[in-house]
Order: sequence, then C-alpha cells, then structure tokens
Amino acid sequence: MKLPRLAIDNAQFTLTIFLLLVLVGVVSYLHMPRSEDPQFDLPVTLIEVVYPGASPSDIETLVVDPLEQEISDIENIKKIEAKIHNGAVRITIDFLYGTDGETAFNKVKQAVSTVRPRLPAGVAELLVLKATPSSVAIMQLALWSEPTNYKTMELHAKLLEKRLETIASVRKASIWGYPRQIVAIDIKLPLLKHYGLALTDITQVLQGRALNITPGFVDASTRRFNVKASGNFTQLVEIENTVISNSNMASANGVLTVKDIATISFTDAEPSYLAYFDDTPAIFITIEQREKTNIFVLTDQINQEIEEFEQSLPSGVKLAKLFQQADSVNVRVNGFFDNLTQGLVIVGLMALLFLGIREALVVILAIPISFLMAIGWLDFSGYGLQQMSIVGLIIALGLLVDNAIVVTESVHRESKLGTDIKEAAASGTSKVAWAIASGTITTMLAFLPMLMIQSSTGDFIRSMPVTVVLVLFASLLVALTLTPLLASKLLVVIEKGAKPEKVKFNTLQHYANKFAEQTYSNTLTVLMRYKAGVIVVSLLMLVAMFSLFGQVGVSLFPKAEKPMLLINVTTPANSSLAYTDEVLQQVRRHVKQYELVDKVALNIGNSNPRIYYNEVPKRGMIRLGQALLVLKDYQADEVTSLVKRLRDDFKSWQQAEITVKEFTQGPVTDQVIAIRLLSESLTDLEQVANDLSAKMRELSGVVNIDNPIGMANTELALTIDYQQAALSGVSVERLDKTISTLLSGTTIGQFNDINGEDYPILILQKHPNIESLSAIEISNNRGVSIPLEQLATMELQKGGSDFFHYQKLRMAKVSADVETGFSVGEITEQLVSYLEQYDLPAGMHFTLGGEEESRQKAFAGLTQVMLITAMGIFAVLVLQFKSILQPMIIFSSIPFAMAGSIIGLYLTGLSFSMMAFVGLISLFGIVVNNAIILIDSTNVNLRLGFDKRSAILRASTVRFTPILLTTLTTIGGLIPLTLYGGSLWQPLGVVLISGLCISALSSFLLVPILTELFTGKTTGKKPD
Repeated sequence: MKLPRLAIDNAQFTLTIFLLLVLVGVVSYLHMPRSEDPQFDLPVTLIEVVYPGASPSDIETLVVDPLEQEISDIENIKKIEAKIHNGAVRITIDFLYGTDGETAFNKVKQAVSTVRPRLPAGVAELLVLKATPSSVAIMQLALWSEPTNYKTMELHAKLLEKRLETIASVRKASIWGYPRQIVAIDIKLPLLKHYGLALTDITQVLQGRALNITPGFVDASTRRFNVKASGNFTQLVEIENTVISNSNMASANGVLTVKDIATISFTDAEPSYLAYFDDTPAIFITIEQREKTNIFVLTDQINQEIEEFEQSLPSGVKLAKLFQQADSVNVRVNGFFDNLTQGLVIVGLMALLFLGIREALVVILAIPISFLMAIGWLDFSGYGLQQMSIVGLIIALGLLVDNAIVVTESVHRESKLGTDIKEAAASGTSKVAWAIASGTITTMLAFLPMLMIQSSTGDFIRSMPVTVVLVLFASLLVALTLTPLLASKLLVVIEKGAKPEKVKFNTLQHYANKFAEQTYSNTLTVLMRYKAGVIVVSLLMLVAMFSLFGQVGVSLFPKAEKPMLLINVTTPANSSLAYTDEVLQQVRRHVKQYELVDKVALNIGNSNPRIYYNEVPKRGMIRLGQALLVLKDYQADEVTSLVKRLRDDFKSWQQAEITVKEFTQGPVTDQVIAIRLLSESLTDLEQVANDLSAKMRELSGVVNIDNPIGMANTELALTIDYQQAALSGVSVERLDKTISTLLSGTTIGQFNDINGEDYPILILQKHPNIESLSAIEISNNRGVSIPLEQLATMELQKGGSDFFHYQKLRMAKVSADVETGFSVGEITEQLVSYLEQYDLPAGMHFTLGGEEESRQKAFAGLTQVMLITAMGIFAVLVLQFKSILQPMIIFSSIPFAMAGSIIGLYLTGLSFSMMAFVGLISLFGIVVNNAIILIDSTNVNLRLGFDKRSAILRASTVRFTPILLTTLTTIGGLIPLTLYGGSLWQPLGVVLISGLCISALSSFLLVPILTELFTGKTTGKKPD
C-alpha cells in the first residue's frame, strides 16, 4: 500500500490536514448540541378530550367512536389505543416506523377538525399533540404569592412565559396548575323564582348585550371609517346594571337589573387541576428546548432571564426552581467523560508497560486525534453529545488502539533490521495495512447493521453505532498515515537524543514473550496431541456455560437513575377534587419525613408536566394526583431503600391506591408488565381483569398494579319524561340548557380589563348540589315556571368503569411494575400461564404489552441484525482467505464469546437487557480479530515452508503478545464504564469483558487445534 509512504514523503501536508481535522473536532465539541438522551422523531400522535360530566360509555359513543372512525382511514397506522375514563379520553395513534411524524400529526389534526362539529357541545377541551421526545421540559419552575392570589400569580407567570419565549433556543414555555380567572354571575335561584324568571331568560339578555359584532365601515368623502359597535364588557358595573326586565313587578322603580338577582365578581373558575410547591398553592412554568441546541448554554440564558425577572417581582410573589435537566445531563455527560478519561489512562498505561515509552507515545497520540476527528464528523452527521454517542466513544476506545499498536510494532520490527527509520515506517505500515484494514472492516460490520433496526428502539441507540464506526474509520486513517509519520519523526528524535540507560527495565512485552515461548508453547504442544479430547471438553464447557442462560433474568431497560420519584395517587370512585387534594397533602407530609426528599411538587387532577422523554402525563381526571419528589442526590442503594419503604408505607393506606415509581430508560412504553384483555362485553372484561389483578397481588415482586376497569363510578341518573315536558310546553333544548347552566355554567361573552386581558363571563350557580338541582324551575312557552321534579326523576345508580379501546375493540388493561431484583420475564411467564389455564369467556382473547411486547420486537430486530452481521463478516473473511473452512475456524470464537457473556451476567447478577444484546452483537466483530491474526500468521509460515504444526506453534507464540495486549486494552477501556456507567451500561460492559476473556482463551487454545485439523499443508497462495 502506497498511502503510508505518501503521508511520510508529504509530512507537512499530512500534518496540516490532520491539524485542520482536529481543529474542526475541537470546534464541534465546544458547540455541538448536548442533551441527556437522543433526539429522534416519534410517529405518535395523541388526542386528548375533556368532556366534563360524561360517563365512560357516553364518551365511547359520542366521542371515541366518531374519532376512531375518521382516523382509521389514515394510512400507515400501526395501532390505535384509547383510554376512556370519567369525563375524559386519551387516544394514542401509533404509526408505522418510517412514517414522517409531522405529516402524520397534520393528518390526524385534519381528521379531528372534520369530526369536531359532530362532537357534543359539552366538550370543554380537545387537543391534538405530537408525542416527540423533544417536547420535554428541561426546567420546571414554581411561582406563588403570599397570600395566595391566582390572578396575581397568573399575571406574573404569563409575563415570565413571554420573556422566556424570546430566547431563541426555547421551543415553548407553558403554564400549569391554576384555575382560570372568570367573571362569575352567581344566580340566586330564590330571587329568580320570586321575579318569575328563568335561567334561559337571563342568559339570552346577557348574551345579546355581550355580542361583539363589527358592523362594517362608512365612507365620508375621500376617507373611510370603520364602525366600532359596543360589545364586550369592560367594567363589572356594566354587567351589574344590565337591565333584565322593566315590568312593574320587577322592583320599586320598575327596572330589574342583573345585580338584583345575582352577585357579580372576579373569581377562580371551578378548578380541574391544582398545583402545590411543597405546601403552598403554586403555578408551574415549564420550558422546552429546541432540537439541536446546547442545553448548558440555554440553561445559562434561562437562569439569567429568571434572575432579572425576579428583581421585578412585587413583594409577596416568589419564584423557585423545582429542577433543571442540565444538572442531570452534566452528571451523566461528565460521568461518561470521566469514564472515557479513566479508560484512556488505563489504555495508555498498558501501552506504556507493554511497549515502552517510545512506542507508547506514538500509540497514545492516535487516541485523542481519532476521537476529535470522529466528533467533528459526528457533528456534521447531525448527532449531538448524549449518553448514547458518548458510550460509543468509550466502546471505541479499546478498539481504536489496536491499529496503532499493530503499526507501531511492525515499524519497530522493521527498524530492528537496521532499516532507515523513514523506510521502516513506510514498509512496516504497508506490510500490515491490508490486515488492519480487514480487521477494522470486520469490526465496523458488527456495528453497521445496528443502523438497520427499524423501530424507536433503533432510533434510540442509533448514535452509538454511528459513533463507533466513525471512530474506527478515523483510527484506520490515522494508523495508515499519521502513525507512521509520527513514528518516523518521534522515534528517531528520541533515538538521537537518548543517553545510555544505567538500568535496563524490561517491559511487560518481554515477560509476555517469554511466557509465550516457554509455558504457552509447551502447553499448546501437549494439547495438540489430544485434539479430540480438547474439542470434547471445550464443547462440554460451552454447553455448560450456555445452560446458565436460564438463570439469567431478562429485562429490556433498567432504571434511569435520576434523583426524582413519582408517586401516583388514584382516589376511590366518585371522589371530588377536594378529596384528592386532601390525600395528596397527606402524602406530602408523609414523604417529607424522609431526609433524602428535598422538594415536592403536587399535581391534583393531572399528572406533573412532562419532564422525562418516556413519561407522558395524564390529564382531566379529578381522581388522579401525582407527587414529584425531587431528591437531594442519587445513590442507588439509598433510593432503592426509600422506594421500598414508601411502598411498604402506602400499602396499608385506605384513602387511595398509591404507587411509587422510578423513572426508567428506553422508549415510551406501558408499565413493564401490561396485559390486554379484548372483548365486546364490559362485564366479562371486568371479571377477568379483577381475577388477573388478584393473581398479580399473589406474586412476589409485583408492585403498582393498575386495573382501571375494576373501579366503577356511581352516577346521579336524571331521567327526563319527554312526554310530560312536551305537554307542559317545555322544550328539550331549554331544559338541557338550564341544567347545563346550573351544573357547569354558560359562557355569555368576554370581559376585557384595562391590561387588555380577556376573561370569560359565566352565568352559574356556585357549588351546585342535589337540592339546588331539584329546586330549579324551567319556563315553558307561556312563561309559566315548571319545577324540574315534575319533568324528571333523579336516582343514584352504578355507572360504568374506565376501560380502553385497542384497534377499535373494547379492552381492559391490567398493568404493573416489578421490584428491583425480580425478573420481568419470569413474572410475565407466570401470568401468561395463568391466563392460558383460565377459562376465558367466549369472544375474549389477550395480548401482551409493556416490556414483553417491546422486548420481542426489539430482540427480533437485533436477532436479524446479528445474522446480517455474521454473514457480512463471514463474506469478508472468505474474500480475505479464499477459503470456507478457515473462516469457519475463525467463527468458532463467537460461541465462546457468547457463552462468556452469559457467565459474566450470571456471576454479576445482571439481567440480559437491550444493551447486553447490543454488546453481544458487538463481540462478533471484535473477537474474530484474534483468530484472524493467528490464522493469517499461520498461512504466512506455511508459505515460508514450515510444516503445519510448526507453522501453527510459531504463529501462536509470536502473536500471543499482540493478541493479549489488544484484548487487555479493549477490556481496560471498558472497565470504568462497567464499574461506574450505571445500570444501563453495566450489562454491556460485562458482556464485552467476559466475552473477550473467554474468546481469547479459545483463540489461544482451541483455534490452533482446529487449524491443524482443518487446514491443509499450504494455503495455495504465493509467498509475499
């Protein structure tokens, strides 16, 4: 290969090019986007509908069915799932992988717009949301006032929202957890009855007064004037003095105004979502980050804006920070860079101890240069620095030095022959150029197929294989050009300036070579006499190691190890918001007893705003409460202990169902265990779901069991006698509007204050109850008031339970989490076995969701990747060796690497996770390199005329030290990640390290024996 000589002969040009590449890498490193987790497009759209007072069955008929019917015509939908509960529904539309998320979102919005006119008028809120991982708050603030004044709080929160959204990198700022400010016209029903008026009379008058119509314009000579008519109210006195009637029966002066029959005031609307910062009512403000921006720069800008804003706050208004994602990103990113630095030191020390100062210096210089080049390319590829890309750097650390080591050793051998150092650098590199290129390609082939995983899991991990491939390519380029150039310059300078050493220190290479020439060579000679026995023992050991796989648990993604916990509270059926509030306050007081808990954010009626990419909040449920616990720090043992104690504490609480949840890694999924029961019979679904949840409670390790269909509501059934209403002259429309106004209020217009803010004006009765509903009177078409009790009957009855739709079929979902130390796979198997033996009602079947569904899809994709990887590597080896048998011998290392990974997981007690599978695929391209070196060297010896056994023994002895060194440097680079990388990365590190250890042993002992059995006397190639 001419490339090394070209680089040496044009040294200044080579150094300039690499200097530019390094500078690009440095600039990229300083400015490229930083975030906690990968950013990727997720083709999932959510529809959230709030319909106060509607039962689940009403929502199914009036809202869900029309929406599903329209949405199902959209192409590329994978599944539609709707969670229907009292007063609200969430519909999740999951599109096939590869569908453009923005296009899918727009199609759903268009479908919803088409259906909207057909939905009931009582629908209070209809939102279409795009569930992108980037729409996550990177900071959550709490704003409150002393004393509590929501109008003041809302005013300042909106001011802060506007100021934050002026920052270029802020995607959106949002305000949460406060009741709307309204102008309330509180009707006094006894006075209304006294004056012989109906609610609809008042509504019609005020709606007419508040009507804001732009009449048009008039022309006057050469000028045109817009005509502005009266409309919206601007002062409360205008509402108070609005004339209702001028009948002589009305009042002393013959004029009846609104203030005679109602109280008008600014007030808080009936809340559906309340928020607290510790024990203080508050408003939450969240900030989202635009994609491809630097979270640290943005956080500094936000903090500066907040600091300036706080100075303008009046006395009594306070602002506090609940959390900022930059802290955890800093811990995670810095932690990974610490692991990278530690690995770099370990690899450098090994190179120094094995090779000596001169060669080690050349090898070590290749590491930062390769990294910076790869970081520059990574930035241009559109990827940022986050946990996946940084781990890619760590994995590549131990691999990239292999090329530099091989080149440096070859140059050193050439220089020992007395060749000029420049010639030695060129010829030494050329001799191994194709070998290291082939080895690098096989390693890259282990990672490239990971880019083909067609799922959100594939998107989640994609930046890791991209990073590894870029680093390996950079290392190959450095090894073939810069490394020989540095060797030709640095080694000769050191040689010329070096003084004779008084004491000779042998490197580890000396002792490794001595061990290889004596102990290892003698041992291998003996083993080659008993080839059949060695092969049989190896196979028995292989089977024994694989048999331990059944003892290794399976878990897709582990805990996220964030210093935060979620406590979910579901109060009993028919609970009011006030009761849910009371229970959450009890939860807050209880958790604050623990020293580890720093801050508590309470959410009543909603989940906490979205602060983690795979946690999607729930909305519109007054029985729902969620407490976000911000911990002082994260120590795995302390947090695990706290979670266990909290679960034990809340297990005995009767006030509500209370679950404690840690954040988890991975894509958006259900709870780790989720079983879908599908049937058109809600009665059958409820029965089987209740039995299944009872079975879950019997199993050890199952926590946070959720069975929505098992909690039925009680409803107040209002049965209208339409025939009697018709005979009484009461229209159904007037009857419905009167009841709606009494219970929910009716908006009659807008109020504009002096600051330009708009507030809805509602006619209502505060705190309606059954007695006030019974006392209402409706005017008929003759102006006569008819009591409601003459037109309708009221009784309490059992209402419907919450349930789901899955692919437009009715469904009950029973889900749960699993405690640390228990296997998700084993528990899922027990539940599946239970259902298979259960006599399911006719027409019912079940499917698995949660981690099991995700695992099957992810592992199926990874299995396909593993097969493609194996075939690709095998094809390259066949091309290189022009043989089928020799690549098969090389592949014998792979089963032992897999078995070694199982041994590692078994001994460490770790589960076979997504990252463990990724590590297993990575091993394919790494472990074959050792066997490639041995067989390639054997072929060279055969061409030189050695007999077969001598060729194999000589190759094994000579290549023992390089194989040992490259294996140790790879392991050394992975040690910090394995020890300190957390629960997500420990399985990957263990799989790689243990697989490398066992495969290295098979390369040293088994590959030579198989080579002697299946290799001819010569390879048929001409000698080089």
